[in-house]
Amino acid sequence: MRRSLAALIIAFMVIIAGCLSVTPETGTPGGTAYPSTTSTTPPSTPTPGSSPATWTNPLVKWENATVSLPSQDAELNCPGILWRYILRDALPCMLSREELEVISPLAEELKGEDLTQSAWNVLAWEGEWLSYDWEKAKQPFAKVIIYPDGRQEVVEGQNNTIQTPYETIMKRTGVCTDYTVLTDALLLAMNYSPLYAMAINLTDLGHATALVKINGWYFALDQHLPPMDLGAYYRYWERQGSRIINATLYEITPGEEKATVKVLGVVTGEEFLNQDYTMGDADARNLAVSMMNSLYSRFGLKADESLKSLSDGKLPKGYKAGWTWGVTYYNLADYYHPFFHEQYTEWLVSQMLSDTEFAGYVQKSDAVWIEVRVEGEDLILTIYLGSS
Repeated sequence: MRRSLAALIIAFMVIIAGCLSVTPETGTPGGTAYPSTTSTTPPSTPTPGSSPATWTNPLVKWENATVSLPSQDAELNCPGILWRYILRDALPCMLSREELEVISPLAEELKGEDLTQSAWNVLAWEGEWLSYDWEKAKQPFAKVIIYPDGRQEVVEGQNNTIQTPYETIMKRTGVCTDYTVLTDALLLAMNYSPLYAMAINLTDLGHATALVKINGWYFALDQHLPPMDLGAYYRYWERQGSRIINATLYEITPGEEKATVKVLGVVTGEEFLNQDYTMGDADARNLAVSMMNSLYSRFGLKADESLKSLSDGKLPKGYKAGWTWGVTYYNLADYYHPFFHEQYTEWLVSQMLSDTEFAGYVQKSDAVWIEVRVEGEDLILTIYLGSS
């Protein structure tokens, strides 16, 4: 029988080709622009067996810091070609100890006091430094033929490869599998373990995301702030016009050389709703108090509830001027979880201060009162400022 007839043909539809960009609609401004790095390799991702990527200007920005990475990626000695196309095969290889060492300077800069702060920092940095690769997402699915003698051949979508963490950092772009591998790599390099990844089947496409587990709760870390518990993540996709059918959950721990990846099982879409926090009035009040404390620490603004009369057009006794400022963060009440209370507090204050008009009023004020309320899935903030 001819070899072509005897071959066992397996076509893998790699989910990177069907990845979707995740951009939660919270009413926040865009990210910061940074100068590009310079590559000495072709713009396409190296294929299996090729030399590691090199860069002549491997500098990465985070807030006011500039981090220098090695000029060359780790040399990954992984068998076959599937590790460049299939998430399950990519994880142990691309999260190897050698690769983690290459990106460790950035991981050290992003690491916070605990896992919640570290995960938040990683998402904040990714939202600023990286952009979604729409051109790569348009490429055809990778199809791999595995022959009885063990040979592997990519017959379509050869260039639709999964990037190493280093490549994604330096290219400053990627699709969902690239983000997933990078996010897990940065947190592993911070010595957090175990970490998690999901290969997700949506009603229209495939997707992937990294996850962390905090006090029994899984949180999706998907390209941008904020982290989402599984219930909020399920509804996020519903708002995008899609639905999670099921997802394969992987547990990742570091190994002596390659990472150890264990399949924990398949989670149905409905099971995502088993972990679903509902933000309540107490959460809203606590958030308002914490934001006022933050403004006191930064500017010395005292909390004064009498400023609420500004909503009726009345200036409270003892004040010569007052201002009211309001903002709606769409869907943020759905995303909120008290485990990230401190991060939400500082993030919301920073978002408000990024408005130059509001920041100007703060400089003129010596008192503040903040109301936070939940309306459906939205978070409504009203800030009263007074100058005495």
